[in-house]
Amino acid sequence: MIAVDLSGSMEAMDFNDPSGEPIDRLSAVKIVLNDFMTRRKGDRLGLIFFGTAAFLQVPFTQDHDTCRVLLEEAQVRMAGPQTMLGDAIGLAIKLFEKSKTTNRVLILLTDGNDTGSKVPPIKAAEIASEQDVTIYCVVIGDPETTGEQKLDETTLQDIAARTGGRFYRAMDSEQLERIYQDLEQLEPQEFETLSYRPKRALFHWPLGSTTILILGYHGLFALVSRLKREEHRDG
Repeated sequence: MIAVDLSGSMEAMDFNDPSGEPIDRLSAVKIVLNDFMTRRKGDRLGLIFFGTAAFLQVPFTQDHDTCRVLLEEAQVRMAGPQTMLGDAIGLAIKLFEKSKTTNRVLILLTDGNDTGSKVPPIKAAEIASEQDVTIYCVVIGDPETTGEQKLDETTLQDIAARTGGRFYRAMDSEQLERIYQDLEQLEPQEFETLSYRPKRALFHWPLGSTTILILGYHGLFALVSRLKREEHRDG
């Protein structure tokens, strides 16, 4: 499950795109997540957006194209200007409870402080740990920022530690890219395959049966024709 912060501070222009042009934090996240989804073929991914409220945008699915389209359509403040971090974690826990997956991983991308979740972030992390949900926290933005854009690295580090995950600090899109390369090593894709090859070739049985039927049909047809000719000659 991927949880993306859409609070007002995600519009800060402190990232650069691959060409070096300045972009906002949400645009940087979109670039990296799009590539990440492309590489995670076979995984079931889900998408949560959160701001003043947290809501499920995409349930667990292997349709990564849909995830990318809906992620691209996301806008800053679409879920409200605040940052309900704890509620986003709580929603992810509920979704994992309804899922049959045993590999419960939440990737949390945020740049701000919790601003009044019903469930405090640390409490939500404790519940996540009890439910075997591992949280990887990616803090987006400059740690020197203040006010609305100020980061709460201490809380995010605590969340990651309590759930057996990791904390990452991303200052630009290149660092974000390295983070997801790391995550691909921590949570490798697992594929279960089943193949069967018979030890004895059996194709000749149906082929032989078909050949016998064809020969028998032609033989019977020839016999009937012969009898008719003899009956006609005797008559």
